[in-house]
Amino acid sequence: MDFRITNAQRTDPVNTTQIRRLASHAARQLAIRTRGRIEITFLDARRIQALNKQFLRHDRSTDVLSFRYDVAPASSRNGPSVVGEIFIAPSEAKAYAKRHGLSYAQELSRYVVHGLLHWLGEEDRSPAQQQRMRHLEDGVLEQCGWRGAGAPTPARIRQSSLAERTAVGSRSDRTRNRNHQVNGHSHR
Repeated sequence: MDFRITNAQRTDPVNTTQIRRLASHAARQLAIRTRGRIEITFLDARRIQALNKQFLRHDRSTDVLSFRYDVAPASSRNGPSVVGEIFIAPSEAKAYAKRHGLSYAQELSRYVVHGLLHWLGEEDRSPAQQQRMRHLEDGVLEQCGWRGAGAPTPARIRQSSLAERTAVGSRSDRTRNRNHQVNGHSHR
């Protein structure tokens, strides 16, 4: 699994190198063996609201949107084929973290794991599903070196050593067939 991380907003800081390492480590923890690339894009509230309205008919901002594509075409000269996209609003993570006395970096990392879980098909609509999702997020974050509300243990994240590749190519076509489209709210 390859990850392409794009910070398409300028309001809140996003450490794309750390996010790539986290996503790669989380993918291993979740036993994601799919070939291809998941694009993780950080958007401002206005742009994620537009996607939320366009694809889920919810005219409001959200924290995470996750899309899994049915069939990915073969890899091209531009790198691995895109098998999914995760859109994250850092402003939502920052606001939630502030309201609940949490670390912004940790909350942003939770959103990455949350998006991957939705990409795998996990739902969080019922209280039981929300509890399961939170348990899975906590387990993955723990394996990635997170301890409570603090910062990640740098050595644990470095151990995940991903051979970072630079993907070249244009934005994937969101009109492709999708077999999984989920609004991944963090219900806490």
